[in-house]
Amino acid sequence: MIEVVVAVDVEFEARVVSALGTIPDIEVIRRPADEVELLAAGAAGVGDVVVLGQHFLGADAEVVRRLHAHAVRVLGLADDPAVLTDWGVPTTVSPWATPEELAAAVRAAAAAVPTPPRPAEPPRTAGGGAPGPVIAVWGTGGAPGRSTVAAALAHTLARTAGPTVLVDADTVAASQAALLGLLDDAPQIAALCRAAASGGTAAALARHVSVIDEHFAVVTGLSRAERWPEVRPGVLAEVLTALARAYTCTVVDVSDRVDPDDPYADPHYDRHGATRAVLDRADHVVVVAAGDPIGLQRLVRLLETERGIAVRDDCTVVVNRVRAGSVGPGPEARIRATLERFAGLTGVHLVPDDRAAADAALLAGRTLTESAPHSAASRAVTALAGLLPVPDTPDAPPRRSRRRGRRRMGA
Repeated sequence: MIEVVVAVDVEFEARVVSALGTIPDIEVIRRPADEVELLAAGAAGVGDVVVLGQHFLGADAEVVRRLHAHAVRVLGLADDPAVLTDWGVPTTVSPWATPEELAAAVRAAAAAVPTPPRPAEPPRTAGGGAPGPVIAVWGTGGAPGRSTVAAALAHTLARTAGPTVLVDADTVAASQAALLGLLDDAPQIAALCRAAASGGTAAALARHVSVIDEHFAVVTGLSRAERWPEVRPGVLAEVLTALARAYTCTVVDVSDRVDPDDPYADPHYDRHGATRAVLDRADHVVVVAAGDPIGLQRLVRLLETERGIAVRDDCTVVVNRVRAGSVGPGPEARIRATLERFAGLTGVHLVPDDRAAADAALLAGRTLTESAPHSAASRAVTALAGLLPVPDTPDAPPRRSRRRGRRRMGA
């Protein structure tokens, strides 16, 4: 007896269940209402074959990838097989197929070898087609200035390394649209993830990226934190790979939160899966902490976590807002000595506190390095960019930005 899970849209559900009900060696055992119930059934090993409809609620490439990760055999049901093929479904059948044709397709799917899941990141190729580096800007909680550093770093790389895109993948408190004065705060990251789920990432890049100037672009984040389910980890990795192939550098601003980061977490309510997906995909991680006793304590604890240990060998630690008022005279030496003693860190990069320059940049809707390029904080970020593993492109000289069609947010 072949046990089947029918996950198709309402229009065809009754027809498919009725057709399979007439076949003696096939039994429909589950009819999930959405992708959450479907993935739960797949994780529990329920059924031999899943009949997945193109318009089933929540169905996309990420759902198919996760089903394949549980060795689930998937049979597509669609008028246009190309859509499901792009999702990774090997075989499809027409929703208007006869009961015999549908049964034959189910039997063939049950007898087939389970399809291995697609890798979250496509294999990299050597030569000119290799993607550029993806740099994740992560850090501790408590507003250490992570987004400000990410924006300034991306702007600097755009001037020194070549075309750079800044991606706001913070699913808790996205802020790059406000920082850069982009009044059109439509969540471009969600649009790109939807395009990736449908197999159309490359075509969507031209529509869902805000061009600041000829070398600097931005992918805006979520307008509301409750929309985090739209940024799925698997498709987000595909989006970052597509951006990395289109730009010399990709800088990604992410939330500080990664929990739950353990194998026992609920896979269907992964609040911070996007952050972990970015950290897994990143070629290099910039870890930002605040230059005060609480910020340094949080940094030490962060680097002691499993995720902190994983990125420690290939990361740059940045202590931001360094000032004597929070740690005493000679703040640079004190901070370096503290981190070397309690975390074994050397080579920490320090960014001095420059509140006046930061406030002026925020008011103008500009990056710190654009608004005040000669300030102490801007010079520190420029030096930070020179430490990162990015392509050396001397043919991309620094340029004065030209704002085409960009509107600033009023004070």
